[in-house]
Amino acid sequence: MGGINAQDFINELVFCLNEKDTVKAKALLQFASDANVDVQIQKMALAKLAKGPENVVFPLLEYLTKIDISNTEIQESLYDLILDKAYGNTNLVTEYIINNEKKTRIQFIRAAGDLFLKETIPVLIQVVQGETDPEIIAPAINSLAVFRKPKHIEIFSSFTTHSDPDIIKAAIFAIGAMSNPQAADTLISFLCEDETINKLVVQALAEKQDLYDLETITRLLSSPVTIIRDTAIDELINMGKKATPLLTKAFQNAESDYMVHLITTLGYIEDQAAIPAIMNIINTQPKDANIRQAAYEAMERIPSPRTAICLVQGLQDPEESVRMSAARAVDKNLSKPLVAGLKNIVRDKSPEAISTVSALIDTDATNIFNFLMGEESFRELAGTHIAEKASPATRKAFLKNMVAIGQIEFAKEIAAKITETGQAKASSSMKIVVVDDSKMMLKLYQNKLSILGLTCEIFHRPEEAVKRILSGKTDLVITDLNMPNISGLELTMEIRRKFTRTDLPILMITTQSDFVEEKEGDIDITEALLKKSGINKILHKPFSDNDFKESVFKLLPT
Repeated sequence: MGGINAQDFINELVFCLNEKDTVKAKALLQFASDANVDVQIQKMALAKLAKGPENVVFPLLEYLTKIDISNTEIQESLYDLILDKAYGNTNLVTEYIINNEKKTRIQFIRAAGDLFLKETIPVLIQVVQGETDPEIIAPAINSLAVFRKPKHIEIFSSFTTHSDPDIIKAAIFAIGAMSNPQAADTLISFLCEDETINKLVVQALAEKQDLYDLETITRLLSSPVTIIRDTAIDELINMGKKATPLLTKAFQNAESDYMVHLITTLGYIEDQAAIPAIMNIINTQPKDANIRQAAYEAMERIPSPRTAICLVQGLQDPEESVRMSAARAVDKNLSKPLVAGLKNIVRDKSPEAISTVSALIDTDATNIFNFLMGEESFRELAGTHIAEKASPATRKAFLKNMVAIGQIEFAKEIAAKITETGQAKASSSMKIVVVDDSKMMLKLYQNKLSILGLTCEIFHRPEEAVKRILSGKTDLVITDLNMPNISGLELTMEIRRKFTRTDLPILMITTQSDFVEEKEGDIDITEALLKKSGINKILHKPFSDNDFKESVFKLLPT
């Protein structure tokens, strides 16, 4: 305490307050810094100040903001006391905002907004427009935004191109705080090639969650710019069920890419209220396989046994990815009618039965196996698929499941039949990492690579994939583009911090028409766009086995 007696210090402070002697009180409070007194004395001093008259205490609080106090709790208590004593001292708040040390100015700029002191609006505008220090401008913008004056939009807009990122963020969120169509439209006008600004714009729109803002965010799911679209998806998922009506309403006249993102977002929200709209899509069987796949994947995340029988039709879809998505949805929505329907399908051993059993096995649809094991036709079809076509990983998982449900003899019987028929010899020298938020798609890629004689490591979480890729040898990364939290582009950016396109090729797979340009009426994936993104090759869904094979072997080192 630097020789200062604690009780004498507090007694002297109380005396000054009683005598309303601010001059002596300030002289005393200069010793309230960390260098002279401990935290307990600082707390006691604030407690005494809290009981003093506002006209005496408020100037003393202003003085204390200049004193070196590092304890966070004391700093917060001091600011709370400033807020408590500020009413009736608006003129002083205004004065302290203009004429004072930087640290003190910032405190009272904050207080002007937190207390909604309308009288400070002119001086806040003066600070915003006349100040040059970013550390003062940003809080001034934040406080001015509290008043939500549409006429201030133009002022805030002028700062969205500022060199300081904190000021840009403050300006964008200040406009978002207006929560009116003019503000939302203004924010949309800022969308550009700058990923940081794009992300801030979407987050600002999401913060207030007014209807117009939410509708605007929903429309952004149709954006061709990945960071805009993915940020909008993340924000809508965070909103939860509140977003469901907007997303289902947007189904009307939505083009393919937009529809896929609408459905996918609903799946992640997991709201039962979305089921009728999604089931309607499944029942109408849209031509676009990506839409069908998205619908089945959503139904996997939103189980509804009452509607499960309608999912069976997806097991005969011409696209393998759709069949596998349907298989996972079926496995999560078991019901008596559904099981009965599946039994009828597998009994005739038709091509439809074969594709159904293959899809169920390749997706590890373990829940349904218990109900189908009594069907001899299922056992026969399953045995053939496992022995001759399934990937090693699928075989291992299936046999393990059979043992787990007590089908030990059946597992042994299949194990004895396993051959390498139709299977290329796996190459253990190639290190391939596959990243997708869809476990079904991970299984699909794993199976396709196995047929090509390749093995892979699969990752459901991009952040885990990044750690693996940056810490070990990798010859090829195959990743989805649209993933929540970390997109394929963000994953690519992380990888490119260490590896060039030559060092480690990346194959991006997407339903989205990103990275394409119009060229004399045709769609062209340009090398310039790929280089800019850090990607080596784009493969659009749905793709053929041959397209996948060519893409993989073109990128793997020879």
